[in-house]
Amino acid sequence: MSLLDLLAVAIPSLYMGWTIGADDAGAAMGSAVGAGVLTIRRAVLLIAVFTTAGAVLEGHKVVKTLGKGVVQAHLDPVLAGATVFVAAVWCHVAVMLGVPISTTQATVGAIAGTGYALGLPVNWDKLSEIAVSWLVAPTIAAAPAYVISRWLRRELRSRRRSLGELERMMRLFLMVSGCYVAYSIGANNAANAVAPLVMAGVLDVRTASVIGGVMISLGALTAGSRVIETVGRKITKLDPITAFSAQLSAAMVTHGASEFGLPISINETTSGAVIGVGLSQGELNLYTVRKILITWVASPVGAFLMAFALARLYLLAKGAV
Repeated sequence: MSLLDLLAVAIPSLYMGWTIGADDAGAAMGSAVGAGVLTIRRAVLLIAVFTTAGAVLEGHKVVKTLGKGVVQAHLDPVLAGATVFVAAVWCHVAVMLGVPISTTQATVGAIAGTGYALGLPVNWDKLSEIAVSWLVAPTIAAAPAYVISRWLRRELRSRRRSLGELERMMRLFLMVSGCYVAYSIGANNAANAVAPLVMAGVLDVRTASVIGGVMISLGALTAGSRVIETVGRKITKLDPITAFSAQLSAAMVTHGASEFGLPISINETTSGAVIGVGLSQGELNLYTVRKILITWVASPVGAFLMAFALARLYLLAKGAV
């Protein structure tokens, strides 16, 4: 592989890792910041540490699914780079707008679009399995968040504990669950950045996972505050009890999906969980919820079409069609 080919796939992949960190920071620590438990500065530092750990220890599972399971062929390095660049640009725009977009959906849509444009063997059964998980994950996350939130409040009333006493206890739990979410991001979403490097044969699965985790941590450190603000303060009003309920539910669902090698969206599970606790207290910002739902639909479709168009243009330029 020439140096030009290497750069063509490596630079977009590193860029995508950065956008994932910027976009998914809200999923990890938005609840804690919204509840006043952590400052944004401390939140992004914790995200950097634990996303890297998740990518190093478990990221290879989903990297293998995306790198070898959706499109069952190696891509030309230029096309692999273009595929991840489409997803990265899509996600970067959302970061600038402060919208918690699904980086997973953008990546899977872009990979499938490129494969389809080239006539490669797209694994539609695997793609359908992934798409179903996108529909199910936020609903599953909302349900335990709703139940946990209501149970904790009932326990507070029945045992007559003061709100201050419970909040002190929840601060520690909320910080721990936020670190767990950050770990799950590294385990599940590092693949979104580095799968094209595996598809192009540039890196092995485990090395790619480590690089993905490092870039995600850099994105969180440098640009994670906007989406943290949306998740933490613009969907519903959070206190330590509801924030802990949402974070714990999102982490369990995302980590569980990683064990099965399914690339789900941490932003979907976290947003679903925050919506669940909002329903438990009868308070939701419907405008923000609608905006988030629109991005969930638009992400895979838009990325698929953009990647398909770029791949066809590339083929035309080479005289292959």
